[in-house]
Amino acid sequence: MKVAHILVVIAAIASVRCASSPSGKPAPPAASRTSGVITIRGTSHPYLIEGTGVTCIIVGPAPQYARAFSDRLKQHLRLVYVDFKQSWNAESDAGADANMDTLVDEVDQVRRALGLDRICVLGHSAAGIIALEYAARHAALTTHVIVIGTPPFLGAALGKARTEFWDSDASPERKAAYERNKQRLPDDVLKTLSPRDAFAMRYVRTGPKYFYDASYDYAGAWLGQRLATELVLRFVGLEFDPRPRLASNTAPVLVLLGRYDYAVPYPLWDGIEDRIPHVTRRRLERSGHFPMLEEPAAFDDAIIRWLEAAR
Repeated sequence: MKVAHILVVIAAIASVRCASSPSGKPAPPAASRTSGVITIRGTSHPYLIEGTGVTCIIVGPAPQYARAFSDRLKQHLRLVYVDFKQSWNAESDAGADANMDTLVDEVDQVRRALGLDRICVLGHSAAGIIALEYAARHAALTTHVIVIGTPPFLGAALGKARTEFWDSDASPERKAAYERNKQRLPDDVLKTLSPRDAFAMRYVRTGPKYFYDASYDYAGAWLGQRLATELVLRFVGLEFDPRPRLASNTAPVLVLLGRYDYAVPYPLWDGIEDRIPHVTRRRLERSGHFPMLEEPAAFDDAIIRWLEAAR
């Protein structure tokens, strides 16, 4: 399968509207922010903390997610964003040595540097695999796991499942939108771009597979952002399945899936709750790969109610 069609990536997030409270009134402002610099693997990394409640480290390219989550949600989660300059946000080849071991260790180095005893880990898209793996390796240090649009495994089987789900489930209108995008952004044009820009525009081209609204144009989210595209492509190409070891960790796990996410077909998680009782799965019916953008109120509700039930 071509790289353009296997992009379950840890995407940069555009500015988004904040969710409203159930009453329809604006949500109260989140707790004040704190920021600073910590050392990870010998290199200085800026961080930002905002919100109150359960302390949750974002395991992907976290700075791009700082505006993705609503102030309402930040009344329940204390979110820790770290600029992972040696992996997800690496410049040039700085992330060339990153692997599953170093990615998980980065998260624990953040925990230790900030003096945290136990943490929640949160990951979106393929980065959620790091959250699941952290919980598997560090059961005693993990309070909660939240994964959003995350596949239960990586590798060739995931690519096959995507193709089959798209072919059988996508409407003719959605498929036509994708064909129009391919005509607008053909390969011969993308080849003229830098590797990072080409990566971003392939993602944009594949928008009908990532969004409930097949016409959604995601280009603005990439402008001015940096992402270690070589690491991402290497990571999503791994043959890796963390599920067999999840049962050894009793930390509650929330899996949030979009009904119209053709990058991570929701049926892939079928039956997980029967096999691993501490896993909760929630499907958002008018979302694709980014439910925090497309259904922020329902997204918040799912997490808040789960946190209350997991106490």
